[in-house]
Amino acid sequence: MILQALNRYYQLLLEREGDSMPREEYSSADVSFEVHLDEHGHVVAILPYTNEKGKIVKKKHIVPKQEKRTSGIKPYFLCDKAEYLFGSALSMREACREGMQSLWRDVLAHAAVESVEIDALHAFLDLTSEQLSEQLHRMVDEELQKSLGSGGLCVLKYAPTGKFFHMDEHIQHAWEIYSRKEGDQAEDEKKLVCLITGEPTPYHQIARLHPNIKNVVGAQTSGAAIVSFNIDSFCSYGRDQSYNAPASQKAADAYGYVLNRFLADPNHRVRMNDTTVVFWAESGTSSEQDLFSSFFQDLQEEDEPGHLDEESVRARVKSAVTRIRQGQQFMETFHDLDTETKFYVLGLSPNAARLSVRFWYTGTLGEIGEQVWRHYEDLSIVGLDRTPTIRELLREIAVGHDWGNIPPNMEGQMLRSILLGLPYSRAVFAQLMNRIRSESDDPRKGLHKIGAVRAAMIKAYLLRHFRTSKNSLEGEITMGLNEQSTSVPYNLGRLFACLEKAQVSALGQGINATIRDRFWGAASATPANVFPRLLSLAQHHIAKDEEWGRTNDQRIQEVMNALPPQFPKRLTLEEQGMFALGYYHQRQDMYTKKSDK
Repeated sequence: MILQALNRYYQLLLEREGDSMPREEYSSADVSFEVHLDEHGHVVAILPYTNEKGKIVKKKHIVPKQEKRTSGIKPYFLCDKAEYLFGSALSMREACREGMQSLWRDVLAHAAVESVEIDALHAFLDLTSEQLSEQLHRMVDEELQKSLGSGGLCVLKYAPTGKFFHMDEHIQHAWEIYSRKEGDQAEDEKKLVCLITGEPTPYHQIARLHPNIKNVVGAQTSGAAIVSFNIDSFCSYGRDQSYNAPASQKAADAYGYVLNRFLADPNHRVRMNDTTVVFWAESGTSSEQDLFSSFFQDLQEEDEPGHLDEESVRARVKSAVTRIRQGQQFMETFHDLDTETKFYVLGLSPNAARLSVRFWYTGTLGEIGEQVWRHYEDLSIVGLDRTPTIRELLREIAVGHDWGNIPPNMEGQMLRSILLGLPYSRAVFAQLMNRIRSESDDPRKGLHKIGAVRAAMIKAYLLRHFRTSKNSLEGEITMGLNEQSTSVPYNLGRLFACLEKAQVSALGQGINATIRDRFWGAASATPANVFPRLLSLAQHHIAKDEEWGRTNDQRIQEVMNALPPQFPKRLTLEEQGMFALGYYHQRQDMYTKKSDK
């Protein structure tokens, strides 16, 4: 399924981009250096690709096909490491240059015409190590030598015209003849069915090794295999390596090209802890892809108010919780998108020299969109004015709100819950309640013991928990204050907020610690031990407060009327969540102007 979906997307790219896609005899390569040759084949310059900070970067080039290297010496045509181009002239293995010379001469022997570019290549191949070393000595300093030795690929450019050798049509023609000749076999050759396309494929066209996949966080920089067989227990019917599960070289190259392209594009991937998540829409337009890029990716500076077109897909996603409070549904908000578009989400993590598939979700844009919209509906709460991403939610359970402290696997669990419409992980909820219990407000950093995002997470968890267990309390969890709630923990949280307000009104905002700082943990876990004392303390505060004492006393009495005569001795973890939600709702209501309500 995964490789078939990637191969189908490759066909879409062929229709859409045509000539810019690598043909069968070519592949896409990440190049770091240009080597300039003059008409005599002499090296006149070696130029690294750098960014504005001077750091070496990589650029994509469509070059003669490069099959996967394993061990030994295996040269590439016209695009290779410095070790193969220069050998001992740069204190590297001369055997690599000798292998390169042999391959290049074999390819150029198929050139139908002579040209100055081909003559320059022949002259470069004929250079002795001493001649090459003398040329390089003038232009390769210690820093460039170190960079070349790191293994970046080089391409060759004909200096008089500024044209890359691999773009020359005569050289391309020679390469294509050489490639086809290498693959020629008898017509009656045995055929295997390609497991990606389902087509009968000659044995010599079956991929022996599958392409390396790059840019997966934690994997080898040279890439890792998503399809690989390396020990006998993985093989059957006398077939070893990838012949055990045959896939045509063409199909393997196609899925490898697409997956590497996605992993190199920030609009198609996001990192979730040790997992790299790739997502794509099987669509010819960018709007469907933009939808899920916005779902998964963190807020950028350009997403701030005033920077985005209000009708753009990204702006609509970022305002989802606001639109939900206004009663909008997914289909209303994204009426211009094709809901039948197929969508895919793939999670990859490193495993030595290979990749592990952590999860794989498929569905139509409408199906996945509705699930994500339900997630936003469950999160929607008063005070939350911007749609949080998964990472922004999970940062609330990290110690110190530090991205690096997000617990392992939590992001994958949260994503799975969202895409499949399942209850959120209880481990996430337990960690969140621990952070609320142990942390205090830090106005300097904009952190709150229980702010809008944390309250939204509590609300969403409880809604999904009660919905799954068919608990009637689901109907009592609302976006804002629910004064008709029959939940004792919820009303206890409201009462705690009222008692805190009475204290702050009487003593002022400058007090060192409120009852929330001193009694939150005990009040939310063992109410019977704490609330009688807090109610007694509140009477002193009310008596002292001439301006707001009567109002606060009346508010406390109204909440007390919704509670039973005896306070509960203990609250479960979910009941502690209801306590926190009641506290948040009551505070939001008290500090919201009547006109805004």
